[in-house]
Amino acid sequence: MKRCSIIIHSVSGNCYIIGSYLKELLAARNVDARLYRVEDPDLHIWANTQETTNDFYEDILALPIIGTPTLLKSDMIILGSPTRFGNISAEMKTFLDTTLPLSKDKSLETKFFACFTSCSNSTCEGAHTLTAMIYWAQSMGMLHIPFGVHDELDYCDQPVSGIVHLAGKEGAIRPSDRLGKEMEAYADILSAYIQE
Repeated sequence: MKRCSIIIHSVSGNCYIIGSYLKELLAARNVDARLYRVEDPDLHIWANTQETTNDFYEDILALPIIGTPTLLKSDMIILGSPTRFGNISAEMKTFLDTTLPLSKDKSLETKFFACFTSCSNSTCEGAHTLTAMIYWAQSMGMLHIPFGVHDELDYCDQPVSGIVHLAGKEGAIRPSDRLGKEMEAYADILSAYIQE
C-alpha cells in the first residue's frame, strides 16, 4: 500500500480538522494515509488565549512531529498550513527550511504533492499560501496534483491549485459539509495517483 504523509501546522484546529478528514477519506480509498505536525513551541500560549485553539490542543499535540525519514518513505506529501498575511505560517516555513538538503540531493523528486490552507479573509489570500507550498514542492522536483475544476459539484469556490477553507475571525468558522464534498472530490483525485 502506498504511503501518504499529511503534514499540518494548526493553531485554530481547522487545519487539523481538514487533515484528519483527508486522512479518513484517503484511508477509505486504500491509501496508507498518516497525519503529522510541524513543531510549534508556542501552541500552548495560543491555547491559553484563543478558545478555538484550546478545542483541539491535545489532539494536535498527540500527532507525531514530521521528520526527514518520514518524508523519504512517503509516496505522496500533503501540506496544510494556516494563512498568515497571504503566506504559510512561520512554523511551516521553519520546517520547510530544514528540507534544503533534500532539494540538493533530489531525494523527494517525482513524489506526488498536494496542499490546503485555512485563512481568515478570502479565497484569494489562501491561494497565495497554496502557491508558496507548491513552489516548495516544485523546488523539490515533486509532482503537484491540483484540485482542478469540478462541474459535478453544485457550488465550488476553490482555486484549482488546492483547497482553501475560510475560517473567519480567530478561526471560529469550522470546515463545513460543503467543504466536505470538495474534500471527497480531491481525495478521489489524489488516491487515483497512488493506488496500487
